[in-house]
Amino acid sequence: MADWRKKLADEIARQGRDMKEVSLKAGLGETYVRDAIKRGRGKLENLIKVAAVLGQPPEWLTSDIPAKPVERPKKEKGFSPKILPGTELVTVRDFPIYAAAMGGNGNLIVTFEPVEIVKRPAILEGVSGAYGILVVGDSMEPAYRQGDMALVHPGLPPARNEDVVLYDHPPDGNCEAILKHLVAWTSTEWILRQWNPPREWSEFMIDWPTCHRVVGKYSRR
Repeated sequence: MADWRKKLADEIARQGRDMKEVSLKAGLGETYVRDAIKRGRGKLENLIKVAAVLGQPPEWLTSDIPAKPVERPKKEKGFSPKILPGTELVTVRDFPIYAAAMGGNGNLIVTFEPVEIVKRPAILEGVSGAYGILVVGDSMEPAYRQGDMALVHPGLPPARNEDVVLYDHPPDGNCEAILKHLVAWTSTEWILRQWNPPREWSEFMIDWPTCHRVVGKYSRR
């Protein structure tokens, strides 16, 4: 019988994923894969779910057949937010744009003091507290490039397969933030995706309690 523990560990590493994310995608506890590999035991039905998340058939676990090639997300196929043309701008110039800087841990540091006031997009007309963020970094390319303005609606609830900005506390002064694609969430975690390089993982809600929806962007000038 094939060593399913080694096969799982090797395939997770080959795909550039982590055990916690694979466990959650399989609908299991966040430490299930790690514990199963470490202890050398797990229910077959659960291990089959894990294999499916990795794009492998059930028989792959217990035989010597090689892993099937798995198509990973490509940068050019990333989610593209709606780019707003000039005809969709309203005349009022009252839309604040906030600056962001790259923190030492790769997250954003957003300063809630406007660096620019621009025309408000129609999609956010009448929305109290709406704002834009100047994008820094390249982890969300090609959806967002450095210098783009992400347009944020703070009142919309989280939604699967939408872009979001997560904050470490309600926006005020300086906040740590991450701009990512929201795949899903559990009662305790956000499951996130970025495009460059392709990666999917989870973050604890207790660390990122505030979630604002991104509804579009202004392309960089």
